[in-house]
Amino acid sequence: MNFQYVLSDFKLKYSLMIRLTRNIFMVLFLIICIGCEDEEESAATIEFKTGIGYTSQDATISKGSSITVGIIVDKAENNLKTYNVSVSYDGAATTTTVENFNISADQNNHYDKDVNFTVRNQTGAEKYYFTIVDVDGNIVQKNLTFTVQ
Repeated sequence: MNFQYVLSDFKLKYSLMIRLTRNIFMVLFLIICIGCEDEEESAATIEFKTGIGYTSQDATISKGSSITVGIIVDKAENNLKTYNVSVSYDGAATTTTVENFNISADQNNHYDKDVNFTVRNQTGAEKYYFTIVDVDGNIVQKNLTFTVQ
């Protein structure tokens, strides 16, 4: 038997074995990646109450005016945990907390709240942030901007 032939045959079989092994690992990797894909959690929903007496969209308001914003929050998958209302003035990056609540067990599926504000007695912009956090830390937020004149 020729040594060159044996060596060539070995190299060919070894090369095929390496390719086959690499392909098997690639297929297994793809199966694992696809199988481990995280399901995206649904976030709670925040809606503003509409109707007489409620402000539910951005608006221009007179200095020192009182407004009422009503929110309705429904959980998605996880129970509701906290509710926060914050405000920033005149485009500032920092906010000031207006209200902060831990949502009780009897309201952790559905939360309904009216918030009364009195805007500043000076011209400018006031942006109110309404934030809900669920028990898994998922955050949903809506905001309203009031131009004060």
